[in-house]
Amino acid sequence: MTDTATQSSRARLVARQGSWEQLGEDCRLIRHKVFVAEQQIPADEEWDEQDAVSEHFLLLVNDRPVATARVTPDGKIGRLAVLQPLRGKGLGEKIMQRAIEHCRRIGLKKVGLNAQISALGLYQKLGFKAAGEEYMEVGIPHLPMELELTTEQQQDSQLTESDILDSLPTTNQLRIQGHEQLRLCITTLIKQASRSFALETPAYIDQWFSEDTLSPLLSLARRHQHSRVQCLLGETRQFARQGGALLKLYQRAPSHIEIRQSHALYRPAQQALLLIDERHLLWWPHYRESRAELYTAEHREAYRAAQAFKVNWSKAEVSRHLQTQQL
Repeated sequence: MTDTATQSSRARLVARQGSWEQLGEDCRLIRHKVFVAEQQIPADEEWDEQDAVSEHFLLLVNDRPVATARVTPDGKIGRLAVLQPLRGKGLGEKIMQRAIEHCRRIGLKKVGLNAQISALGLYQKLGFKAAGEEYMEVGIPHLPMELELTTEQQQDSQLTESDILDSLPTTNQLRIQGHEQLRLCITTLIKQASRSFALETPAYIDQWFSEDTLSPLLSLARRHQHSRVQCLLGETRQFARQGGALLKLYQRAPSHIEIRQSHALYRPAQQALLLIDERHLLWWPHYRESRAELYTAEHREAYRAAQAFKVNWSKAEVSRHLQTQQL
């Protein structure tokens, strides 16, 4: 969970971002007052399964929860609520800006929402445009809207190796943009690995992993009995045919370097991840594109990814295509 605070002579504003487990109690309080009590939306319509898997945003004024919103896994902003006494003070815009910035960081090209007609002015001010016809939901008129997010994603990040190393000891989130920046980040992370390396991707992309980049993994895999180098690929037939740096490394030490093929039900469609020591996560929204997010020092996203990887690994199988490739 991340916190940001601003101080004025009259009020202290704190912005928080996190999971439903972390923020749900305060978010639920606000949403009940606004949607259930004030707007008379039935409680069973307000609470849904999306809360558990969404990213939540919360504003507090002098430690009092006053505004909330969420971003669902499919890139929809929703459940924007500001307590009635504090409306008209810019809190809705502030929390929307934080939700939009989160969508930018994770690489979304556009974000959608279903706007209550009474709040159209706020969304239009933020750049949202109509994306459909007006409709009724729970007795309230709504309009689907979208915001394009591609503009700010074009410039490469300008991180140095020192910047990446400095970020590792504390919990951080960094945007990595550009081919060379990704190569630098991957190389730096692998050099820092002391216990484990885990890669999960729909298909192996050799451009991110040169032989020099992967070479430290051999000594890592042999370091001690608990060391692990695990690669989980969505497909292995083409990987075995094409060769590349990872296959060469596997051929040198098949008893130490593990490669499995994802189970069809647990195979990622576009996303990819690299986990180092189960503490640092490099996450691609799309495995073929030159942009990723780096989460460091046991960031909650790294923890979630590590737990999911363990499940996916346990369901995966050793590929026959690779068994015939061993030297």
